[in-house]
Amino acid sequence: MSVQKASLLPAKHGKLEVGTRPIPTPKGKQALVKVTAAAVNPVDWKIIDYGFVVDEFPTVLGTDGAGIIESTGPEVTGFKEGDKIFFQGQYKPADVATFQQYALVDTEVIAKVPLNINDDQASTIPVASIASVIGLFQKSGIPFPGNGPTATGKSVLVLGGSSSVGQFGIQLARIAGFSPIVTTASVQHTEHLKSLGATHVFDRNVDVKTLQKAFAGPVSLVLDAISAPSTQKLAAEALTEPSTAPGAHLAGVLPLDASLQKEIEGKVTVNNILGSSHAFKDLSVPYWQVLSKWIEEGKIVPNRVQVVDGGLSGVPKALDLSKKGVSGVKLVIHPQE
Repeated sequence: MSVQKASLLPAKHGKLEVGTRPIPTPKGKQALVKVTAAAVNPVDWKIIDYGFVVDEFPTVLGTDGAGIIESTGPEVTGFKEGDKIFFQGQYKPADVATFQQYALVDTEVIAKVPLNINDDQASTIPVASIASVIGLFQKSGIPFPGNGPTATGKSVLVLGGSSSVGQFGIQLARIAGFSPIVTTASVQHTEHLKSLGATHVFDRNVDVKTLQKAFAGPVSLVLDAISAPSTQKLAAEALTEPSTAPGAHLAGVLPLDASLQKEIEGKVTVNNILGSSHAFKDLSVPYWQVLSKWIEEGKIVPNRVQVVDGGLSGVPKALDLSKKGVSGVKLVIHPQE
């Protein structure tokens, strides 16, 4: 049996170590991918610290990846050995996670890496962008813009525009035709976020009255890419003060605080985003089918990349950097090093 190197989490709250595990065999619509780049998300270190999500050990973390197809299952169409692709992994089972040299992928929700970006850049896209797709189009009443703009005449507020989810949210909002696209971020990110499609960029400490001046009427849709107490409070205020728009909707990456939930109940619908390509194929399959084209056309730009050296042995350092906080960049490791 062939084996590979992997960054293994041996137990709940355990310490990551590089070890070996079997290279799996693809079945059905799966492909086996040689992982060349894997990006870090905050949930990766939170799984270790908080002891949630996974309950079987040893396991492998990481759900953002890019690489080369090594082999395909018998039902795969449209992809072949040697194709460079990027994909969203999963935490269960370990065979589909990305902090290892080979991973199984579901070929219904992958895309080929376009020639105008590299594998590092491609690996920054899956998790955060699908979270933005879910946030903007799942329960907002706005259809996914696969065949052209669907939000003409509608506005959106993206809180945390420089985060990965925020950056993709701004770009997807532009593709959908939202205007204005208002966001909050540290001032040093202003020009970059405007290049992605933001029409107004406010300091993240902005007050709600200043924010609302950018809108012609009541704020009706908020994508909270941070979901800290401060952004949740600002989102609730923006959607309800001084009045609430019909169909007002808040999508956030973490559950809404119970007191705020009670405060806006009956006024604003809420979607606690689960950014999963695998759970919501009604949205994710059309998205993955058009994603490479959008990247080629410059409509979707990947996050800025910061590579953490050391290959799989560098994963603990990458998670530590993520925990301390990075701004405007995505941390990437190279499992083949």
